[in-house]
Amino acid sequence: MDVTYEALANLQTRNGQMQVWEQAPTTAVDQIIGRNASATTEKARFAGLGSALLEQVASTGASYRQTIVNVGATYSPGKIQGKATDALWAIQSRPSASADLTIKTQSGATVRISIIDQKNPSATGSGIAVQIEVDGDLTPQEKEALQSLSKGFDQALEGLTGETPTLDLQGLMKFDSKLLTKVELKTELYGLNDKGDRAMVLSTRFTANADSREIEIKTLKGTASVKTDLRQSAIWGSAEQKAQAVQQYLGRVDKAAERGNGNQELVDLFKSSFSALHGGYGATEKAGSLDRVTPADITSDAHAFSDEDHSLLTGLADFKATILTNRRASNPRHTNEIDIFDYKLEQSTRISGGSAANRAITQAQTSDLTAAFHRSLRTKREPDLGSDTSTQNYYYTQVEDHSSTLVELAYEKDKPVRALISHTASQSLHTIMVENNKVVDTIDEPLQQQSKQKDLLPLLEQLRRQEDAGQLTQEAKDRTLREWNGMVLEGLNAA
Repeated sequence: MDVTYEALANLQTRNGQMQVWEQAPTTAVDQIIGRNASATTEKARFAGLGSALLEQVASTGASYRQTIVNVGATYSPGKIQGKATDALWAIQSRPSASADLTIKTQSGATVRISIIDQKNPSATGSGIAVQIEVDGDLTPQEKEALQSLSKGFDQALEGLTGETPTLDLQGLMKFDSKLLTKVELKTELYGLNDKGDRAMVLSTRFTANADSREIEIKTLKGTASVKTDLRQSAIWGSAEQKAQAVQQYLGRVDKAAERGNGNQELVDLFKSSFSALHGGYGATEKAGSLDRVTPADITSDAHAFSDEDHSLLTGLADFKATILTNRRASNPRHTNEIDIFDYKLEQSTRISGGSAANRAITQAQTSDLTAAFHRSLRTKREPDLGSDTSTQNYYYTQVEDHSSTLVELAYEKDKPVRALISHTASQSLHTIMVENNKVVDTIDEPLQQQSKQKDLLPLLEQLRRQEDAGQLTQEAKDRTLREWNGMVLEGLNAA
């Protein structure tokens, strides 16, 4: 946001403070800014502001900016102007929170909305600065599409600025891809780090277009990211199947976090990101994709796959997801003992064949956990390690886990010729026990390696024969398909 402003000379008094405006407050946005500038929490200071800004640009199609600064009493207009200028600079250079929403339209226009807040009273004051930049002309339909995101923008800001930040992106993900080509939201929250210094405590970036959705998160402890690939809508399952798959994955994340001592705040943000992205696509987008289908484009054909096919897939769009804590050498006596939590999840699907009758599907799920951490001998807390030998009492654990599930399906002239599920998993855990800086015990879990394969082709052929002969009820078929889907999701219950 440009920090070169006109003289801030519009004065008002509110709640015993002098409010200085960049320009005379006349809009609905100004009313909300004036109200929010007295609030003491980020959530209250951002309340209703996102929707008001989107509604204004949807109404006018024009650029806009406004700043309000709260300053203490002064004795002359010159001092007021000086204080306001100092406060404006402080808001811009050292905000307590900021949000930037960028939207690109099919006609080529770009809309950028910026909110910068400084809620903490200081010698220079506090305040809020907002700006709308419109590059290009918006069509009436595009203005309506922008307005439809107003509530979603507010919900996203409300979640991210709460006392316990959450990701509520459902509203922003429901944009009309026929009118809007890209939606991107960036937010930053500032606070104090472990040393008491000012630092960015939470940064998020959400990006969405017709082909993908992505969330990136940064905290003081590490990073997390989730990216979904929406180009193969034929593999998506029902809302019920997707919800079941998401819950299964969240359970895996919890198990990995417990086994590898993952940072709970980062894990919780990752889980809400994973749930949000996989809740942001479904029947509407799938139906819309049919408009682009050609006879050979089975990746987007909602009718290309049978119920049996869907039961042997997760129902989720392909994705890549990671949680990574910052590497730390927390033991000054043994700096080679690194604390780390690195967890990766991925699903990739390959669809081939010239037609639905001759389709082939391969879907792979993988998870990898690399972790190492220190733990007190008496509690599960992190020990307070120092240079003195008396502080060197701890467990140091290293974890290496891997699991994968591979589903292979193939048809020739609509007859199944391959239906195979393969699972592999390995788990390794090594722990040393240290007392007074001496290793007194070593604990090794035996390396666990498992693999199994299930050929479902005979069962699939049998199910089809029973169905063709009228010997299979819908209830019995649904029960069988749920069992197959359970095999795909549960794997070997490894990390």
